[in-house]
Amino acid sequence: MQVDELKQLTEHLRGKSDLERDQVRMAIDFLVAEEVYPSVKVDFLEAFAQKGERAEELEEFVSCFRGLARDPHLEEIAPHAIDLCGTGGDKAGSFNVSTFVSFVVAAAGVPVIKHGNRSISSSCGSADLLEAIGIPLDPELDLIREGLDKLGFAFLFAPSFHPAFKHIAPVRKELAGRGIITVFNLLGPMINPAQPAYQVLGVYDPRHIEKMGKALRGNGLKGAVVVHGKIDDPVISGVDEITSCGENLVFGFGPISTDGVESWSPRNWGMQDQPFEHLAGGDLDENLRIMKLLLEGKAPEGLRTTVIMNAATAFLTCRKASTLEEGVDLAQSLLTQGAVGEWLEKASSFFASRR
Repeated sequence: MQVDELKQLTEHLRGKSDLERDQVRMAIDFLVAEEVYPSVKVDFLEAFAQKGERAEELEEFVSCFRGLARDPHLEEIAPHAIDLCGTGGDKAGSFNVSTFVSFVVAAAGVPVIKHGNRSISSSCGSADLLEAIGIPLDPELDLIREGLDKLGFAFLFAPSFHPAFKHIAPVRKELAGRGIITVFNLLGPMINPAQPAYQVLGVYDPRHIEKMGKALRGNGLKGAVVVHGKIDDPVISGVDEITSCGENLVFGFGPISTDGVESWSPRNWGMQDQPFEHLAGGDLDENLRIMKLLLEGKAPEGLRTTVIMNAATAFLTCRKASTLEEGVDLAQSLLTQGAVGEWLEKASSFFASRR
């Protein structure tokens, strides 16, 4: 392996030149190789971050790392399944909206294949919440498949399915320590190893919305929505999900097809603007308490409507609903009639019986 080739690509990037697809594939071969010095990888990723990723480059990164992932063999269900997740990194400290919305969607009978990790930037990530309610993070593949069959839900723990990241992790950590955000901050939520056909993806930075959406489309998804919620706050400019707290930037293809990045207000979902404080989360115990309030119909209105808006978007994206209004009605009925709570009890009992 000629490391000089990666150094040449680094100089290419420093000249603000884009990478062709074959150059992306070559770079990835070097990045995942144990024998390549971390310093050479650091230089490449830093140069790539400074240039900025094009949609075509990101599309090839996604394709390659999907190909390197461990296959969970869910190809029979993946064409009908959806993933709901966010990039994280918005530093908003909000409740685990996408995780709870995943429960709402699964309670409607839509197969959910969620892909994620423990939180790095918040005190309670999706994996932490799932584990607390009894859903194992890293079960055998047979149990993952059985859970998907019986519950319509599976969680794929990223470290177990992406061995190629082993020799990239120290490099990412070094760059993160210097405040450098790399392509891997975008890749995580886009490389679900099961490759579900539908996705709702929240992004921490609106500059990445369109290219991430195009990268998903280029990787063969039937429908996806990439979103960013803008927040009128002196400290936090936005969050990696749709909210009822202001303007939402949306890029979609498939059932929700936009003309580039569009601006949608809560009124697109038939909702009123709510204060951002309603979305506040906390540590694991606090988020479990908030989840209980949602199930009991006692949560702050801003959080309740945010959950409904995200669920409605997911229902339309995967064709469970034909309009946002229909999706809103479905989400509201699932919550008010107790279907989500019943689903959670069923999920906890199912996994408890298989320990």
